[in-house]
Amino acid sequence: MTESHYRLPNEVAAQLQVSPSTLRRWSDEFADFLSDSAGRPKPAPGSRTAHRRYTDRDLETLMTIKGLLAEGLNYIQVGKRLEMLRLRQMTGSGSGESDSGQPGALAPSVLDASPVAPAITILADTLHTVAEGQHLLLGSQQANRDLLTVVLQDNFSLKEENAKLRDRMLELEREIAELRRQETIRREAIEARLQKLEQQQSEPSRSQGQRRERSGCLGQFFTF
Repeated sequence: MTESHYRLPNEVAAQLQVSPSTLRRWSDEFADFLSDSAGRPKPAPGSRTAHRRYTDRDLETLMTIKGLLAEGLNYIQVGKRLEMLRLRQMTGSGSGESDSGQPGALAPSVLDASPVAPAITILADTLHTVAEGQHLLLGSQQANRDLLTVVLQDNFSLKEENAKLRDRMLELEREIAELRRQETIRREAIEARLQKLEQQQSEPSRSQGQRRERSGCLGQFFTF
């Protein structure tokens, strides 16, 4: 492997359309399926810092990882799927080691991986797009369910409010009817009291008239 076949992390992250931190995490999680320079980099002589370098086969493997994660698999499930793919390739090719003796790659050779990588990239992007569409659809369905739940809750609340309003209206009607009944009783009592007062006032006037008539008769009697 010559130096020209290695890719820098920023280049690989751009091709995968992921952040450098995501690429670093994938490289750590799936180091067994990548080359040592990508999964377990060693510091250069005289340096304490290890720099990752990715081969074409590493890029192909990372594309496969991206597609499997886009399908909804977790890291453990992706690792099992990669192990199955590696065993299948080892069975088909008779050897799972790369040109440099590293068993971490999934493709048979670096030269064969280069023309295949674009197809894997397109496939992974397609799977990722489909997965994103499914996530958007699921999100839209969840939003519709949430909206329906809110509408049902509002409808239930409106029914409760309507029931309370009906009960309040019935209570007000009963109160109004009771007030009318009490008003009728008071009016009848006032009318009866007025009639009684009128009768009491009319009785003295009658007695006075009778006395006047009697005095008049006596006066006529004494005039003769």
